[in-house]
Amino acid sequence: MKQAVPIALMLFMIIIAGNVSAETTIIELPVYRSAGQFWLDKDGNLQGFRLKVLEELNKVLKKDAIEFRYRITEWGNIPIKRCIKGILDGDYDAYFGLIYSEKREKKGLRYSKVEIYSIPTVVWMNKDNMFEYAGLESLRGKNIGIVLGYPYLHDIRNPDFIVRRPENDETNVKMLADGMTDAAIDNIVRTGTVIAAMGFSDKITYAAKPFKVSKFHIAYNKNVPEHVGNKTDAALAKLHQSGVIKKILDDNVYDPLSKQH
Repeated sequence: MKQAVPIALMLFMIIIAGNVSAETTIIELPVYRSAGQFWLDKDGNLQGFRLKVLEELNKVLKKDAIEFRYRITEWGNIPIKRCIKGILDGDYDAYFGLIYSEKREKKGLRYSKVEIYSIPTVVWMNKDNMFEYAGLESLRGKNIGIVLGYPYLHDIRNPDFIVRRPENDETNVKMLADGMTDAAIDNIVRTGTVIAAMGFSDKITYAAKPFKVSKFHIAYNKNVPEHVGNKTDAALAKLHQSGVIKKILDDNVYDPLSKQH
């Protein structure tokens, strides 16, 4: 004869099962200042359109019990090298918004198959020293400013190109505005934001032809389960198809920059 299971025990088992199935996988992210895209302000609040994309992504992933969450530390905006090291060492789970790099992939980062968004990388120039940019040949013999750590350096490793490597965006913009360089190469949002903040919109512009298109991905620690990446890729694809990401970019990037250019 089968022994009846007490009702109280059955209810307890149902509650436990519900808690287990509803447990959310938290993917922790480092906080890195990416001018015009994402940063931690002086009051400790996260800002930028990249945060808006992340919020929309989390809404889609809620049904899969996956959540991407920034971990704010006492260091505030963490340098990019420390962010990458922290992910490789397992201190963080992923980086939200990293341009693909074969070198970093070989070190152990696993990139999302679907990009978060794409932003043109352009050739910036001083309005008093403008030239027509039609490709790499247009940069022959010119002084080019590229911020240290920029991933496209291999494209202009050529003795005919003179590359200057300033430490930060502000120095790169100042050198261009002062005529110390003939051009600067960077994505339209980062340098565009710095130019506006420094009051150089009347001195600096960019070529209509893009240098490259920067594709921003999620870069995972190798220990993050593969199914998390797969479900996140599907969620990103859905946000692209629905036009949600495009609207965020239009409202926060292209419309404001078109008024400056």
